[in-house]
Amino acid sequence: MAALPSKACETCARSFNPSRRAQRWCTRSCKDKHSSSVFRASGGTARLSPEARERQRLYWQEKNRRRRAAKRGGASEPYTLAEIALRDDLNCGLCGRSVPMAVKVPEPLAPTIDHVVPISKGGDDTRANVQLAHFVCNSRKGARPAS
Repeated sequence: MAALPSKACETCARSFNPSRRAQRWCTRSCKDKHSSSVFRASGGTARLSPEARERQRLYWQEKNRRRRAAKRGGASEPYTLAEIALRDDLNCGLCGRSVPMAVKVPEPLAPTIDHVVPISKGGDDTRANVQLAHFVCNSRKGARPAS
């Protein structure tokens, strides 16, 4: 393998020989200094906003549902918790009581998606196979088909 050309460190501008093509800093401490200075320069806003964090959480939640369904050979279609809640008139499909949408998991009454026939038992990740449920009701049901 041919040696890579010398580069200038992005923090201290010192010349160094990178061990890999994408290396941008001469040492770990220069990398850490760069990261902390970027955070301070942004006024501490380099982290995600609560809205962005929620969007990211919902994205990964949906992606993982699709992945699990595909892994088991089941069908999958896009849907959101809000769509299912409106369809089910904000009522839990397991106990029948009202579900408060403002509450978040791990609160017992938080809204969750329940698969009527669990994905692990061959169910699909489609609107026809899901219902709104309280977190505690969904946890009690586990991976059993609804009775």
